Amino acid sequence: MIKRANHKAIKGFTLIELMIAISILSLLLLTGSYTYSLMSSRWSKELGNFAIAEKNAKHIELTQRLLEGIQSFIVVNPQKKPFFFFIGHNTSLLAVSQSGFFANEVSEIFRLSAVEKSSGLFDLVYQSKSTQNLLLKGTEQIIEFDQSLVLFSDLTQISFEYFGWRNIDEKTNDEQNNFAPFWQQSYSGIDKQYMPEKLTLTLVKNNKILVMPIMLQTNVQSWLSPYINSDT
Repeated sequence: MIKRANHKAIKGFTLIELMIAISILSLLLLTGSYTYSLMSSRWSKELGNFAIAEKNAKHIELTQRLLEGIQSFIVVNPQKKPFFFFIGHNTSLLAVSQSGFFANEVSEIFRLSAVEKSSGLFDLVYQSKSTQNLLLKGTEQIIEFDQSLVLFSDLTQISFEYFGWRNIDEKTNDEQNNFAPFWQQSYSGIDKQYMPEKLTLTLVKNNKILVMPIMLQTNVQSWLSPYINSDT
């Protein structure tokens, strides 16, 4: 007797099984897409923060070089009396630097100033004019800046301080009268007929404080001597 072999019936997917498989696949795709979106967003945010940090670091370096490059620049009043072109206030500084941002190998007349915004925060703004385009000679000259750049934004505080003499007479007679330089909130090379020996720029943002200490030229009387000798 020949026995007939039993063959198991080959079954395919039922409609319900297919729907379950599609649902699971859709859930996996949705989860993967959401995870990728989160990772991509986080990566973009980190790149953005890095770009901001890189920009700030560059501007800190440029500002440091600018201030260290401040020159003992002589201007004269209508009576031809010499003064130093340096006008510093607690929230602004006007001077000449050999390390300006825009002029190549030429000194720049610059102004750093704290500009208050409607939010109550401050931007540190740099303005400049190349000495190649303006011959700075007099104390009463009008300077129209043609370059501008926002160095730092949304700061809670911007302040300058200057370490120097009260005037050139105190510097000249310091040994006889025990005069000494001191920290001041403002310093005018035109009023004092002298330059500060150093300054600091303080920037505050989100309770983080950055202080830039800057050493300037000392014993700058030699810059005045050609004018003093010409009068004698």
